[in-house]
Order: sequence, then C-alpha cells, then structure tokens
Amino acid sequence: MDTFEADDAPSRLSRADFLKASTAVGAGLALGTLLVLGRGGAAQAAHTGAGGMGYEVPWRASDGPYMAWADKHIAVVPGSPADRAVRAAKALKLSGATITVFAEDLTINCSKTVAPLFQRLTGITINNQSSPFLSHVTKIMGDVTVTHGAYDAVFAEQSLVPDLLAAGYAYPLDDWVAKYNPSLGDYVHPLDQLWTRVNGRVYGLPTDGDIFIFYYRKDLFNDPKEKAAFQKKYGRSLAVPRTWDEFRQVAEFFTRPHQGLYGVAEPRVKGFNYFWFFQRFGALQGQYFDPATMKPGINGPEGIKALQDLKDQNQFMAPDVLSWGYVEVLTAYAQGHAAMTTTWPALGKTVEDPTQSKVVGRTGYATVPGYLLNGKLSARSTTAPGYCLTVSRYSKNPLATYLYSQFVTSPEILKYADMNPGGNTDAIRVSVYADPQVRNQFAGAGAYLDAQRANGQQAHPELIIPGSSEYTEALEIQLSRFMSGGVSAEAALDQAAADWERITNRHGRDKQKAVYAAFVQTYRKATGIPRL
Repeated sequence: MDTFEADDAPSRLSRADFLKASTAVGAGLALGTLLVLGRGGAAQAAHTGAGGMGYEVPWRASDGPYMAWADKHIAVVPGSPADRAVRAAKALKLSGATITVFAEDLTINCSKTVAPLFQRLTGITINNQSSPFLSHVTKIMGDVTVTHGAYDAVFAEQSLVPDLLAAGYAYPLDDWVAKYNPSLGDYVHPLDQLWTRVNGRVYGLPTDGDIFIFYYRKDLFNDPKEKAAFQKKYGRSLAVPRTWDEFRQVAEFFTRPHQGLYGVAEPRVKGFNYFWFFQRFGALQGQYFDPATMKPGINGPEGIKALQDLKDQNQFMAPDVLSWGYVEVLTAYAQGHAAMTTTWPALGKTVEDPTQSKVVGRTGYATVPGYLLNGKLSARSTTAPGYCLTVSRYSKNPLATYLYSQFVTSPEILKYADMNPGGNTDAIRVSVYADPQVRNQFAGAGAYLDAQRANGQQAHPELIIPGSSEYTEALEIQLSRFMSGGVSAEAALDQAAADWERITNRHGRDKQKAVYAAFVQTYRKATGIPRL
C-alpha cells in the first residue's frame, strides 16, 4: 500500500512525474499557460499566440453558486480544445439555440459549473436537467426508447455506452474528434484505453475519474496514545492497512459507539454494494466470466470470500448502515464519526471544505488494501465506472452538442468542475493532475491527487459490455439479500450467476463473448494485470 502525505515525497508517483507526464500536453497548448487568472479580476498571465488573446469572461452572481469558491474569471487558452470548440460553435451561427444536457443530480454540477461561460461565448443556451442517481439510468433509457431526443447530451457511465450504442442512441464521434482534436492523449492511463473507446470507436468524451481512494483519519493513526493502545492489543504497530485483514483489525480498534466513532463507513444501501464487492473480488483475482465459455465467475471461491469479508465489515459501522448511501458516508466521515473509508474521490474535496467538514486537515490518503496471494500483495481499486458525455442521435444540433462536450471536457475548463467542492467530478486528465492550482486547491491536495492517480494504477473496472447495468442490477439484488441476512453468500451468488447466464443468452452468448474478450484484452494490455 502506498500512502500520500502533504509533507512527504509521494512513494510512487511524484509531482515531478506528473509534470513530466503533462509536458507533451503542455507542448500542444504552447499558445498559453493553463488557467492563471486572479481572484481580483485582472489576468495574472496573458494568453497569446496564433489565436490571439484568450477569452476572459467575468463570472456573474447570476451564474449561480458553482464558482463562488473559484477564481472570478475563466480563460480559454488559444489553440486549446476549448478554443477550437468555441470557434467552431460560433461559426455554426446557432445563437438562441438550446442544448439540453442530462445527468444524475451531482454529476450535472460539472455542466452547471462551466455552462454560463459557453453560453456567453457562443450564444447557445445550455439547459441542464438531472434526476437522482438511482433513477438516472431509467431516464436515459426512456429517452432511448420513448421520448427520442429529450436530451441532446447525456452524462452516461462508461459501462452504459455499449447499450446506448446497441440501441442506436450514441452518435459516433470519430470524425469530429479527428477534426477538432479534444486531446484524448491527455487522459490518464489506463483509463485512456478503457474509457475513451468502445470496440475501437469513440462514442463519448470522458468527464470523470471515478477511482476509489482509501481515506483515513491521520490524526487518529498518528496519536501516540492510540498507537500504544493498538500495539498492546494487536502486537503490531498501528499503520495504514496494506491488507484487508489488517484493515479489519484497525476497523475493530476504532469502533467506539459510545464515543460516536466507528472504524469504517461505507454504503450498504441496495444499489451500491457491488462497487465494494468488485474491489475485493478483483483483488482475489476473480473473473467476471470465463473468457472461453462466458460462464460467470462471480460465484466461485473468490466471490464467496469477497462477499463474506464485505459483510463481516458491517459490524464496525453504524447500526443503520444498510440504509446508508454515499451522502450518509460522506456526512459521517466529514463529521468525525468514522476512522476510515474507501470511496469516490469527491469525498476528498468535501472533507477539506470547512463549510461542510469538521475534519479539515486530518485526512490521509492511500491506495486501497488488498489480499496476500502466494506471498504477494494483490490490490484493486474500483473504477466505478466514470462518466462520459455522449451525443444523442436524436439531437437536432449534434455537432453543436459535440462541441459543447469538447468544451466541457477540455483541460482548462474541466479543471474547474474538478475543483468544485459541491460536485462529484474528479480529475481524469494528466494536465489537470499536474496543474498547480488544482494541486493547491486545499492543503494536502497534491497528496490527494497522487493517491487518486496511484489507485488508478491498480484499477479494477466495472463491466463495459452490452447489458452491464442488467448484470450489476441482478448481482446487486442478491448482494442486498445477503447483507440483510436472508440468504447465504453461496446461495446469493449462485442465483446471481444464474441470472447472469440468462442475461448473456438474451444478448447472445457469442456476441457477448467477443465483446468481453476485447474488453479483457484492452484491460490486460493497458495494465499488465492478466485477469478480469
């Protein structure tokens, strides 16, 4: 396990490494520096070059609260993906037209953050719409099958894209990508391979790096009294856990309901469990399917152990944890009621916001624990599963919609959404990870970003094949049954595997086998990890 502290040199990915990695991107944007405008209103650096001065648009109070914490200006760098998108959109002469963008309730903040700037630069109105997380896929599929064009652009999970493609909903973007160059090479590895294409073609521009991070209360871990008590009880030093067995001991040690403190906080409400199951399942080197037969592997010994270990952890969480989703976990950790959690990167920004957190400056960041297999640590971090902006084939203005998508996902614009403590958009571009303002958005932000990047190196992606949401929904039903005590781990996973077989047959076994084989090959090539 790698840990990342603000006052220590990162143990695997240094800031120098990040800056080197972004050099190629910087060369491509050599017409100006990435984002450098001051809070007082005057530019700290002029953006010049072949495209002339960069766009500098004052932020207005009427634009909403999303930029209240950020600089008062955003600059569009000449020659950048955002600049190319703005110029092309203006050339369409669509002033007064409307592009409707849809996402779940937190992800829509990515668009809300930057939409006012695009509107003022192009005259095109952005209509942001959203729904709660657990219903947003239903809304998207409703547009696929019923309303046909209620949305122009959709923030879709990467795992949903194959279904949108199969339904003829997702517009192919390759020609526009080639013409307007959204800088796909700037996406972090291995997600640059896993998330930018389906079957070799581009159908969406990634917006969000949903890579799980291990968070811990470093003030508790570093407390001399806690360290002495832990040493006495367990016969070893209190340290950030490398393995899930060590994690269990630490969770047990810090579980003190009488003090309002629990060892860990994670969601257990129906609809979320599979993210945390996949993390352990992947670390045990379980396989979703046998690539040769497409038979499910989730009900093998790896799945059974992963699920049993996951439920065992519940005893070190709040008594009502079966009703907890992300918001409850965030609240518990931010209010000081949990010693550890593994979850999305968005939590790291919120717990450093003094308006929302009582533990500002007390969080450490690390890679997710794993299992010792044949004497070697095997750890996987869920990538769950990340959003991309897709263009609907039913859009009346598909090119304008694409250009807005390129604007949103461009390096110097996406960073503002990444920095928004009220949103859940997380860094996914190399240049954003390296950007000095992002790395100094709060004390310890550099360590937080280093941890996110390192967890990405041990990524375990959710399924990205047709029917992925059907597979995960069928699995989630059985995981929730097990969590509530209604069935054994073996019975739950056997039923889930039987359901997976029916889903595979419905989509076509040979077709699914081919797509899954391509997915596994891409994963193996990108990561060097042989099993998925």
